[in-house]
Amino acid sequence: MADDHAIVRSGIKFLVKENFEPELIDEAENEEEITKFIRGQQYDLILLDITLPNTDFTRLMQWITITSPGSKVLIFSMHSENIYGVRSLQLGARGYLHKTVSNDEIVFAIKRVMEGKKYIGQGLAELLAEKNTESKINNPFNTLSQRELEIVVHLNSGKTLPEICNILKIQYSTANTYKRRIFDKLNVHNLLSLSRLMQSFDM
Repeated sequence: MADDHAIVRSGIKFLVKENFEPELIDEAENEEEITKFIRGQQYDLILLDITLPNTDFTRLMQWITITSPGSKVLIFSMHSENIYGVRSLQLGARGYLHKTVSNDEIVFAIKRVMEGKKYIGQGLAELLAEKNTESKINNPFNTLSQRELEIVVHLNSGKTLPEICNILKIQYSTANTYKRRIFDKLNVHNLLSLSRLMQSFDM
């Protein structure tokens, strides 16, 4: 269970224990702790937040897929599916849960994923159904690459370019090039306008 808020982990842990019979539940709040646990233990399910401190989400998902292919990843995020849902599935997640869903929906999602199926909520199902429609084309975040979207997440969380370089292990010039490209693609001119654009789609 990977989330940087202890109260969230506590609530989900209680819910899982009430509805399942887990042999073990480990808790992590950043990429370093996640990789340490996965190296030492084979997990059936990894409940993973997207925006963890000092975490390269794209790299982490790729690493989990290679290192622990038997682990099923279920994303549990405060962000809506509009920006991150389809991308998470493309990276290998088995489902995407918004943190505002009911306890019954969380339990249902976990059951589906543990049965080897995918959990597709109503919002994500609509996005997938609209894959080739105008509404999807009009979402500018669909024009971003995985790496560009990763940098958008960090910029929106208040990270500076040097901090992003450290997290993603890239050069400053590379990060700055990505930032300019992102601003061009999204037609924004500063971080405030980027944040406002994200809020308009992340509902």
